[in-house]
Amino acid sequence: VAYLVVFHILFVLFVWTYWKSVFTLPIQPGKKFHMSYADQERYESEERPEVQRQILAEIARKLPVYTRTGSGGIRFCDRCQLIKPDRCHHCSVCAMCVLKMDHHCPW
Repeated sequence: VAYLVVFHILFVLFVWTYWKSVFTLPIQPGKKFHMSYADQERYESEERPEVQRQILAEIARKLPVYTRTGSGGIRFCDRCQLIKPDRCHHCSVCAMCVLKMDHHCPW
């Protein structure tokens, strides 16, 4: 009987956490991480990667961004056109950038 009680408690906790992870809406980065239209045009019109990195660094100077790419540049999502904050990744299933990706989308 003790094993059945422990099993059912653990099973209910498992189902509850799985349900929460599947049906909780993901959190997206705030509007301050989206580039303005002028900055986006300036970034896209520049062809040299080093100048693009400088543009991103200039825009991200006032943002709380600490995680960098392997080369030391600011992380940027080409699909969502936003500067990625820490622990933000683009989810291919949801087709959007999601904060705290490790707690999202069990697929």
